Amino acid sequence: MSKKIIGLISLVAVMGLILAPALVLARPTVGLTPSATAPPSLEVDDIMTNIIKYMYGFIIVVVVLMAMVSAYMFVTAGGNPEQVTKARNWLMYALIGLAIAVLARGIVTLVLTMIYGS
Repeated sequence: MSKKIIGLISLVAVMGLILAPALVLARPTVGLTPSATAPPSLEVDDIMTNIIKYMYGFIIVVVVLMAMVSAYMFVTAGGNPEQVTKARNWLMYALIGLAIAVLARGIVTLVLTMIYGS
């Protein structure tokens, strides 16, 4: 087998090991779990909170995948300066995306707290 196929299989295996706990623990906590005693909450702030949580989780997964691709590109660059620059750019974009996601979630949480209280 070629080195690229082995590298790809290794990348998929590592991604599976990293993402498995997140997928197991990714369950709705507010308003989406119906029970026998209380219907699901259909209030706007609960719905927005759930949408934000899922979008934030998706963004975090994308950032982790971009960082892993960047690491793979660094490892397979072989001293090629163009590939190293491309890998650095991928890592920089991943970190910028993470910063924007964290700031966006913080701002939304702040606004919702100011509007609806604690």
